[in-house]
Amino acid sequence: MRHSTLTLFALLSSASAFAPAKISTTNRSQSSLHAVKNDNNNNQFGNQIEDAKNAFLGTVTAATILMGTLAPLPDAANAATAAPAAPAAATATKTAPAKKADPVAAPAPLAAEKAAVASAKAAFTASQKPIADAKSAYSTASTTSNSAKKGVESAVKKAADLKKSLISANDKLSQAKRKQYKSNNENLINVLSKTVESTKVQLAEAEKTVSFAKSAEVNASKDLSVKKSALESAEKAGANAKKALASAEDKLSVATKKLQAANAKAAKQAQEAKKKAAEKAKKEKQKAEKAAKELKKKEQKAKKQEQKAKKDAQKKADKAVKELKKKEQKAKKVAQEKADKAAKALKKQQKKQKEIDTAKRIAERKAAEAKAKKLKEAEQTLKALEMKKKNAVVSEKRSEASIKAADAEIASAAKKLADFKK
Repeated sequence: MRHSTLTLFALLSSASAFAPAKISTTNRSQSSLHAVKNDNNNNQFGNQIEDAKNAFLGTVTAATILMGTLAPLPDAANAATAAPAAPAAATATKTAPAKKADPVAAPAPLAAEKAAVASAKAAFTASQKPIADAKSAYSTASTTSNSAKKGVESAVKKAADLKKSLISANDKLSQAKRKQYKSNNENLINVLSKTVESTKVQLAEAEKTVSFAKSAEVNASKDLSVKKSALESAEKAGANAKKALASAEDKLSVATKKLQAANAKAAKQAQEAKKKAAEKAKKEKQKAEKAAKELKKKEQKAKKQEQKAKKDAQKKADKAVKELKKKEQKAKKVAQEKADKAAKALKKQQKKQKEIDTAKRIAERKAAEAKAKKLKEAEQTLKALEMKKKNAVVSEKRSEASIKAADAEIASAAKKLADFKK
C-alpha cells in the first residue's frame, strides 16, 4: 500500500501526465494572409492558456485517482493479505496501450490455517470409526472368551462328576463281586458292569470336551489380546488426531487474531492517508481554481485582442478584394474586346472558305458531267464496234485480218471505257 501511495504522489507532482493532448486547429482564409504577424502572437498566447488548462485538469485527475486508491476496500481482510497490484502509469502518448496480463488470484486469508483445521477434523472424524469397530470387535472377543472360560469350567466339572460316578460304580461293582459267593447277585453285577462301562465312555467324551473347551479358551484369549491391542492402537490414533485438531484450531485462532490486528492497523493507516490526501487535494484544488481565474482573465483579454486583430484583418481583406475586383473587371473588358475581334476575323475567314468551297463544288460538277459525256460516247463506240464484228462474223465475208482489227478496236474502246469508269 505504501508503494502504491508513493507512486500516486509522484504522478500527482507531474500532473501534466494526466493532461489531455493538445489539438492544434488553424484555419487560414484568404483574408488572414494579411495578418500573419498578429495571428502568430495570438496563437502563442492561446497555447499558453491551453497548457495552463491542461495542467489544471491533470492535477484534478491525479487527485481523484489518489482519493479512489486510498479509500478502504469492501473486504479489509482480503485487502490485508492480497498481493499488492503494480500501479499503472498514466501516459498521454499516442501509442496503443499494452495488453494487460491476466491478474493472478491472491490466496484467501487464513486459507492454510483453515485447510489445516479441516484436514485435522477429517482425520479426527475418520479415526472415530476404527475405534468404534475395535471396541465392538473387543466386546465380541471378550464375550467369546468368557463363554469359552465358562465352557471349560462346565466341561471340567462334568468330567469330575463322571470320574466320581465311575469311582463309585467301581466300588459298588467290587463289593458286589466280593459278595457273589455269599449271595446270588449276578444281575446286579451285570448292571453295575454296564454302568461302569457306560460311565467310562461318558468320561472319555467329557475329557475330550474339556480338551476342546481349553483349546477354544486359548484361541479366544489370543483373539481377545489381538482385539485389545487393536483397540489400544485405534484409541491412541484417535487421541493423536484430537490433539492435532486442537493444535490446528489454536493456530487458526492465533492467526485470526493477528489478521484482525493487521486489518485494524491497515484501516487506520488508510484512514490517515485518506485524510492527508483529502487535505492536499483541497489545497491543490484551491490553487488550481486561483490559477483558473487568472487564466480566465488573460483569456478574455486575449479574446478581445484577437477580435480586434480579426476586424483589422477583415478591413484589409475587404480592401484587397475590392481592388482585385476592379482589376478583374478591367481584364475582363480587355479580354471581351479581343474576343470580339477574333470572332469577326473568324466570321470573315469562314465566309471566304464558303466561297472557295462553292467554286470547288461547281468545278467538280462540271468535270463529272464531261466525264459522263465521254463515258457515254465510249460505250456507244464500243457497242457499234461489237455490232460491226458480229455482222462480219455472221456474213463471213470479211477476212481474218479484218476480224483481228475489229477485235483490237473493241479492246481499245473497252480500255478507254474502263479508264472513264475509274
